[in-house]
Amino acid sequence: MKSTTRRLRTRLGVTFVASVTLLTFTGSPQAAAPVLGRTATAAELTDATLGYRADSRADGFVAGATAAPPYTKLWSRDFGTVVSAPVAIGDKVYAVVNADDGTEGGPRMMLVGVQAATGKDLWPAVSLEQNEPQAGVSYGGGLLYTQTSRGTIAAWDPATGLQKWSVTIGSASMQYPPVWYDGLLYLQDGRGTALALRADTGTRAWTASLSEWSWAPTVVDASGVWIGFDSIAWHHLDLKTGAELHRFHVPDVWGAYGNPVVLGAGAAWVRSSDSDDETVTAYSQKSGVAVRKLPADATPVFGPGRVYTAHRGKVSALSTSTYKAAWTYTSSVNAATVRLVAHGYVYVEDADGRLVVLDQTTGKVAWSYRRYPAPPPTSNFVAEDDGRGFVVPGIATSKARLFVPGAEGTLIAFRKG
Repeated sequence: MKSTTRRLRTRLGVTFVASVTLLTFTGSPQAAAPVLGRTATAAELTDATLGYRADSRADGFVAGATAAPPYTKLWSRDFGTVVSAPVAIGDKVYAVVNADDGTEGGPRMMLVGVQAATGKDLWPAVSLEQNEPQAGVSYGGGLLYTQTSRGTIAAWDPATGLQKWSVTIGSASMQYPPVWYDGLLYLQDGRGTALALRADTGTRAWTASLSEWSWAPTVVDASGVWIGFDSIAWHHLDLKTGAELHRFHVPDVWGAYGNPVVLGAGAAWVRSSDSDDETVTAYSQKSGVAVRKLPADATPVFGPGRVYTAHRGKVSALSTSTYKAAWTYTSSVNAATVRLVAHGYVYVEDADGRLVVLDQTTGKVAWSYRRYPAPPPTSNFVAEDDGRGFVVPGIATSKARLFVPGAEGTLIAFRKG
């Protein structure tokens, strides 16, 4: 047995180095197969979108991405009413869909998996237990993970669609899929409890009490587990035990719905949705001290040396050293959200119904696609409301392809060139 070191990926200017152990067996022609759920696979380490806001940090950055505009449509599939933020790994793409075509009187939540190049099914779509809305899907350690709003968490084999395990959390109120990190699955039940499950079996590793109820997504990095609250507060928990490392609270300020935390530039970023204080504040991950406050009505996204903010339709590319704008993009309806940064491009969901792709250096429009009909001028335009509908929104990229949920429950695939 020997060990070698490989340079695996670069994120925001930091190179991650992993030690890979190579096993050599004598007397046996077969090596033991890895246990799914325990270790990240090569396919998910780079050029992959693992779930809501791309990764466990929720920073929207896809390291090693190869997709680039202009794009050509590959295929389009109609899955019913709505499609969740997709997961894209290698040559496969997965999503949770509401397969109700409008005639069934309620949701029919299904997990689907298709070939990225053709859109053909990998396996027949499978129903999610409890058939509850607000379902979603994420990926890690070679498995898919789904959740329903009432707290059924399940792991699935992405090759076959077969369920590996399922657990139900009592009295849960969940809206976001769990997050895989280093063999554990992190989530919170919306009723004041954070949990870590073993990703290979679903058994509980720990539980921790939270000071408030929260519907926010769980965010994880090497420093720990981060969960935000509507009252501009958040908990920072130990990865292995759930012990509280820090607890922060900003008095008399109200946060965004669900208050999604995003980790970037050494800070935990949290939004206020008060009409008189539409801002995002960066709090030091080490001390909890506020280090930066910026106008924003949508959660920021990060790229190498940049933070991308949106406020009343104005998207700004800010340096994370000077916080001066390199460029701005302005929506015609004064509402926009940045969804991804990948391969030198910034993907903006414009509330006018288009997906707009900007060159990250110049801010110029490189490509756009109309996802939805243009809304009436009298519409109430909302930049970001990720609790709406039956699923959380998002787009995905992998292997020079782009996957975009469209109108009326469609999933559309594009290829580069």
